[in-house]
Amino acid sequence: MKIKKIFLILIIAIIAYLGIGALLLYTEAIQRLPIFPGWTIKHGSDEDNSTVSSDGPIIIYENGKILNYQIFPKDSLFTTSKVEISKKDTLTCFIDETKDRFQFQLKDSLQIEPTEYVLPNKMLVISDIEGNFKGFKSILIGNKIIDKKFNWTFGNNHLVLVGDFFDRGLNVTECLWLIYKLEKEAEQQGGKIHFILGNHEMMNLKGQLRYIRDKYRENADTLQLDYKKWYANNSELGKWLRTKNGVEKIGDYLFVHAGISKDFPEKYSLKDINDNIRISIDKNFEKNEERRDDIFIGNKGPLWYRGISAKDENQNDIEKTLANYKASKMIIGHTIFDEMQYLYNEKIIVIDLEHKANSDKGKMKALWFENKNFYITDQNGEKKALK
Repeated sequence: MKIKKIFLILIIAIIAYLGIGALLLYTEAIQRLPIFPGWTIKHGSDEDNSTVSSDGPIIIYENGKILNYQIFPKDSLFTTSKVEISKKDTLTCFIDETKDRFQFQLKDSLQIEPTEYVLPNKMLVISDIEGNFKGFKSILIGNKIIDKKFNWTFGNNHLVLVGDFFDRGLNVTECLWLIYKLEKEAEQQGGKIHFILGNHEMMNLKGQLRYIRDKYRENADTLQLDYKKWYANNSELGKWLRTKNGVEKIGDYLFVHAGISKDFPEKYSLKDINDNIRISIDKNFEKNEERRDDIFIGNKGPLWYRGISAKDENQNDIEKTLANYKASKMIIGHTIFDEMQYLYNEKIIVIDLEHKANSDKGKMKALWFENKNFYITDQNGEKKALK
């Protein structure tokens, strides 16, 4: 009788686990439901067949040491390493998909980025690359931002990256290190790279990993380094990302990943917004509801808000927000459109496209700014008017 009772309780527990798990998968609260060791049910119909491949460097500061964890190609397979390094060492980043590699050194120091900048003569603006190194590389080379050896060639002009370089793709680390490398080179030539945080940067920094590919889970297991530690505040990329802003003003143009809502409290300056977004990275919220309702990183905050791109606001709402920050336009990503375009009588520019689908067809597009005019540019540097 006792065995039957235990068996019944076990059956009920399994049914409850599968039932609740199915609901969480359906609502995308989770992306994977473990069933047995090595076997999971995944959200959606598309199988993620990604597995261990090149990754890193992953730089961790621990007990006064600088440790470099890395998976790199060896013959037709991969090998791992964990070595102590110094700031002066040259690091190599490998990209399996494109068979590229580039080298760089760690920065001597990291500083919080300013919120406002003088308008340059030229800018290339793009968002939502999501680990798509191949597409990112093509738009940068095609528009002479970099050369084929991954060196900055854009002089004193600016590259503006409007968030969401994490998740969905297979080369997140490689994209981040390329940006990190180019930042220093741009500044040496009087130029600038603006890396603006999006909701997926915030999710990864806070350990919310439901959109990462299997590659990263398996790489983390292979390296015996929890993925949440890759971007912790004692990692180089984690430290670097914690210097970034959620909104920047270049000239009189606002750049923000999702958009500033008409209901966002006017009392907060752009610097206030950035300071609070950075504080939120390592802030512990007792309940998910508190995080979702947070005015800085919640669903209606600048990293997540979709009301502007969904056209839930009216012209007066938009112009009032812009006037509050003494801005003439707001450039946003986050929500996918068929084409980069103006909204709200040219007060808003939306720039998020299906970059992965486009780059798989050999095409990429970005926003180009020159002599106070905006254009759409492609992977060949061919430009047309923005409408």
